[in-house]
Amino acid sequence: MQMKRIFPLLAIVLLLASCHKPSVKIVPITKYDEEAWLSEEKLEKIPMLPARVDNTLRNICPAHRISDGDTIPPLAGEVTLLPLASTPDFNIGMIEEIYTDDDLLFILGAETEGDEVFVPEIKEQAGFIFRKNGKLVAQLKPMDVDKDKTPIVMAVNRQAKEVCLMYCGENYSDGELLSYDYEGNLLRHEVVFFKDGSIMGFTQNHLISNFGRAFSFAPQLMVRDPEGMPHGYILTRRTKSYTTGRRVSEASLSNCGDELFYTTEHSDTIWQVGPEGAVARYLVSGDSVGVDSLLLDNNISTSSYQWGLATENRFVPEIGDYPLLISPDFLLCRYIKPYNVKINEEKEGKIVSWSHECQYPFLVYDRKTGKSYWTWGRTSKWTLQGLCLSGAQALTTDGTLISSQTPAQLKYYLAHPEEAEFDNKTQAFIKKLDIKANPVLLLMPLKHF
Repeated sequence: MQMKRIFPLLAIVLLLASCHKPSVKIVPITKYDEEAWLSEEKLEKIPMLPARVDNTLRNICPAHRISDGDTIPPLAGEVTLLPLASTPDFNIGMIEEIYTDDDLLFILGAETEGDEVFVPEIKEQAGFIFRKNGKLVAQLKPMDVDKDKTPIVMAVNRQAKEVCLMYCGENYSDGELLSYDYEGNLLRHEVVFFKDGSIMGFTQNHLISNFGRAFSFAPQLMVRDPEGMPHGYILTRRTKSYTTGRRVSEASLSNCGDELFYTTEHSDTIWQVGPEGAVARYLVSGDSVGVDSLLLDNNISTSSYQWGLATENRFVPEIGDYPLLISPDFLLCRYIKPYNVKINEEKEGKIVSWSHECQYPFLVYDRKTGKSYWTWGRTSKWTLQGLCLSGAQALTTDGTLISSQTPAQLKYYLAHPEEAEFDNKTQAFIKKLDIKANPVLLLMPLKHF
């Protein structure tokens, strides 16, 4: 009799286990021939979405001049130190990207090698989900991804409650997009339609990414609908170009709830982008650039311009390791301000050579009060507030700034009191850290000013 009871119970247990196991779908984004869709002749088959400048554009560049004496304004609250739990078989030597949603943290981390504390060499990358108390929820493990491919970018689809990792091979080709639920279960493994997707973000369940640099005629952004098909392209009209280089410009996509904002290092404008197109929201201009001078020829090749308009009162976004960060209450971005500009020679309207020095201030804009401020990450010595501001990687919807420091970095500062100044509580915390532990998050609430 007992054996007869065991078999039905076993069947029920196996049935329940199978219900909890997520199904993995290997779904290519498009059925169309890739080369046909990416050719110049076929590009017109995908609609161009509008990018416009209207009366909502606001110049948020602070009116007062910056100086070496500027410090952190009275907007920074007390910093909380949050050590991340260990990750089995993977030591996070540095954090490359941080995203948040409700009580979860989504982190793209890198295992490192070598003894360099501040510029380590990346060995391997992986995605992780943590709770805001530092507890590990899941490691996002790839499935059937070529070993030579690495996850170069992460994005969170807050509407669908999914987190995505994009993998690319050499020369940023043959991309693969892996989508997970918030428990870390793999949902989809897709062959990505676009190439060279060094940035991506979600809004209204649409994926937005930059386009490949191999096509200089192509618009800057591509929009993919929830079914994975091309929805349209967005060309955010370039404003005045302040830098040059024959390479893809650094760019940033930043979420504020389900809103998505975009800027590049070659622009003084911050755009809000979505499935309907783009609208210029913020202008960061120290030379009173008007709306009429914002619009340039949309057909200018992105690789043809030169260094230009080199004056001492211009502010250029320094994206790279310093992303644009926006919450309902604040906007934060690091900028480059050239000074001591010396133009050596000019021929046929092109600047042949020039030299300059730079300042690297942070723009903090209070979206509620309309006030803005240029500030610096450090004064005479590093503080926790300065470290959090200078290394800011995420800004939560409630206005909390998030940065990260490895135990090795914190112990370095502790051993060099001439460079950093911590209170006794922080010093005791750092002393107890295992130097091989995962990074520590610095969480700092911002205050209205």
